[in-house]
Amino acid sequence: MAHRIHVVTNKEQANPYSGSSLVPMLVIGLVLTFAGMIAALVLS
Repeated sequence: MAHRIHVVTNKEQANPYSGSSLVPMLVIGLVLTFAGMIAALVLS
């Protein structure tokens, strides 16, 4: 069975809609959202 390795080029990495960079952006967005909600609760 041959394993296919997807090499991510700099152009793909820079593209925000490419699949490889979309997941980390989503995770960071969720973490920042929850951190903001917690900070708002603490400050209120």
